[in-house]
Amino acid sequence: MIFKYDPGTLRADLEKKGYAHLKDVLSDEFVGQLKDFYETSMKEADNESEDWKIAGKKRQFVFNFPSTEAAQEFKTGLARLTGIDENTFTISERHLKVYDQHANPYPAPHKDRSASSYSIGLPVFLPEGSTVCLFPDLDAEPNKEDRAVFLTERDRPDLEQIYENENALMLHENVGDIVIFLGSALWHERVRGAGTAVLYIKVNGEGVDPLGENIYAAAM
Repeated sequence: MIFKYDPGTLRADLEKKGYAHLKDVLSDEFVGQLKDFYETSMKEADNESEDWKIAGKKRQFVFNFPSTEAAQEFKTGLARLTGIDENTFTISERHLKVYDQHANPYPAPHKDRSASSYSIGLPVFLPEGSTVCLFPDLDAEPNKEDRAVFLTERDRPDLEQIYENENALMLHENVGDIVIFLGSALWHERVRGAGTAVLYIKVNGEGVDPLGENIYAAAM
């Protein structure tokens, strides 16, 4: 079992705000499996995605669900939350991200690639102060590129102070929570991320799978 309660109960929140914070939604069993995956990945690194490793910021490992049943439960629950039809529910990325100990604590916010209609974060290890920060009051035009785009000083002359803005929304998530937001549309970033481990599963309803990581493809 993955969920302690139906993620679909926060669908109205997600539709209204473009993000939702599902507190204490993951079962102890699944949290334990995530931690085991993290520990194994760091020891063996067999599934490290070298193509998406970002030097000085984070390492990334392709995540595998512990069972077919778990993968199906995840799809059903998140389809209810997002409103995506289960028949077209597509994973465009499933990476455990492990942030470098020297990662910039306040990097420039970004939007995810176009295939990341929803970015779903499942924290595995959170040092003190590590959190997702969203900027729901900045432009929410979806990124059309097949790569992430970052805010620059040309976009925001106040970029160095952007995290001091009253509209910078720190979610302060905990292990056992899920955070979900419009990944390709909302500016966001992890702050004080050094040492953090978080599983990000990014999805869409259009069958777009640029990395070939959609485990549901055979059923579509």
